[in-house]
Amino acid sequence: MKEIASIRTFEDEGFQRRMVRASMAVVGLGAVLGAAWFVLGVPARLGLPASEFAAVMIEGVGPHLGFLPPQTLWLALGAVGCFASLGVHELVHAVFFRVFAPAGTHVTFGANWKAGMLYACAEGIVYTRRQYLIIALAPTVAVTALLLALGTVSGWPLLCYGIAVLHLSGCTGDWGYAEAIWRDSRIAYCEDTSWGVRLFADDDADTDEAARGKGAQ
Repeated sequence: MKEIASIRTFEDEGFQRRMVRASMAVVGLGAVLGAAWFVLGVPARLGLPASEFAAVMIEGVGPHLGFLPPQTLWLALGAVGCFASLGVHELVHAVFFRVFAPAGTHVTFGANWKAGMLYACAEGIVYTRRQYLIIALAPTVAVTALLLALGTVSGWPLLCYGIAVLHLSGCTGDWGYAEAIWRDSRIAYCEDTSWGVRLFADDDADTDEAARGKGAQ
């Protein structure tokens, strides 16, 4: 096994620019789909107010929590939910880091405040290509599904949908890792680190590549 590449998330300006562009695209697409939700009259078909925001803010429709009226509760849950989704995101990474690692593996959490990112990592543990793809993409699937389910249960689907879109806009670094791994068939193993990810090939990867090249000639 030999290292053939790495992604230094907090230092690679090109990678960061791609993350930002992808995040903007996610927010834009989310806004379009959210608008389509109302234009197509989906809320009425589901027995929900035509405008969740207006129903909560103007009419005060929704649950009360102690002394908090629905308006305050809706806004507070939105703010808390956006931050909480980031923490849950890293916890999902951590769960899968442990699932695919030897017993007793230590997962660490940290933050790069300059880049505005939280992270979880299991340095020193090398995962297979398939395992690492699952680790990288698990929060995208799990947290999004959880938020959409909460929207259905709570009766505030717009609120949870908005949180889900903002969460997905923060998943673009994970998608960048997955894309890099997917595009390079030589990558067989990955190690997550506090600064990014190290990518490894089998020792005979160059030999196999050279053999394929001669065969093509």
